[in-house]
Amino acid sequence: MNVLVVDDDAVIRHKLTAFLEKWNHQVRAAPDGDAALEMFLTHPVDLVITDWMMPGMDGPELVRRIRRSGLPYVYILILTARGEKGDLVSGLFDIGADDYVVKPFDPDELRARVFVGERTVRLERSLRDYSAGLEKIVRRQTRMIRETHEETIVKLLTALESRDHETAGHVRRISAFSAMMAEAAGWPQSRVDDLRLASPMHDIGKIGVPDQILLKPDRLTDAEFEIIKTHSTIGGRIFQGSEFPMLKMAHDIALHHHERWDGRGYPDGFENNDIPEPARIVALVDVYDAMSNDRVYRKAFPEKKVLEIMETGRGTHFDPAYFDLFMDMVPKFRTMLEETG
Repeated sequence: MNVLVVDDDAVIRHKLTAFLEKWNHQVRAAPDGDAALEMFLTHPVDLVITDWMMPGMDGPELVRRIRRSGLPYVYILILTARGEKGDLVSGLFDIGADDYVVKPFDPDELRARVFVGERTVRLERSLRDYSAGLEKIVRRQTRMIRETHEETIVKLLTALESRDHETAGHVRRISAFSAMMAEAAGWPQSRVDDLRLASPMHDIGKIGVPDQILLKPDRLTDAEFEIIKTHSTIGGRIFQGSEFPMLKMAHDIALHHHERWDGRGYPDGFENNDIPEPARIVALVDVYDAMSNDRVYRKAFPEKKVLEIMETGRGTHFDPAYFDLFMDMVPKFRTMLEETG
């Protein structure tokens, strides 16, 4: 083990070092707490043996500093002439030491306590390595589960979108565009991941719209448009009541992605920040992708025209802050459209 010995008495430092090296440990020695702390922070240490009473930084303060350092666990022995029970309890429990040795120390007792410390450190390091390995396994399995969920959602929605003569490309782009927007806005990664899965389900309510309206190549009548609008409330009902964050987000998106910043959207006439943030993002990328690709009732518009039309909706249709962020992201979206369109 790598052992740090701290004592202002040079004779005791020498004796401790000699015994520890005899027992095949690597030893560094410091005459006071300040020098010891510097050594601890700059060299690997498994066990610390420190005197209690020292000039400057004493043993208890050194122990506290070590425990607050954030570095991997080390075993700490307090070396003290204080044999009173109260002092020892204070040293072990109040300051964070693991064990004690009363001076003048007995070499056999010291060796036994160092051996306990060595076993404890090895066990702790083994547990830490095991936990790190287990954490990697959990992360990998979590990623696989999320990827499976994503692929399942895409497959199911592709079947739905085929009714509307759209493709899996639309579903994947809405997912990617939304996640890219959220990342650029500084969302936590877990929330970005939820949006990646929730956003492509924005039009799931179209499952309840009759084909003769959904697939109509001509302009819809007012009555037909009212029926089309019900897809948002149908989608909201599909996800209503879930306790899972991703499905709660899917509910907000499905229900509110046709709301407008000025309150003239549907189904609830929400305005400004009353519109759920994920829905505000999807509203932007859905319009962009829809106008940039062929639909049953029209051909795709050139990007210049798409952006000109969308610009008129800044602050009326779209959240102005997210619209500005969207415009910054257009070059990346354009590249994805060229690759998947």
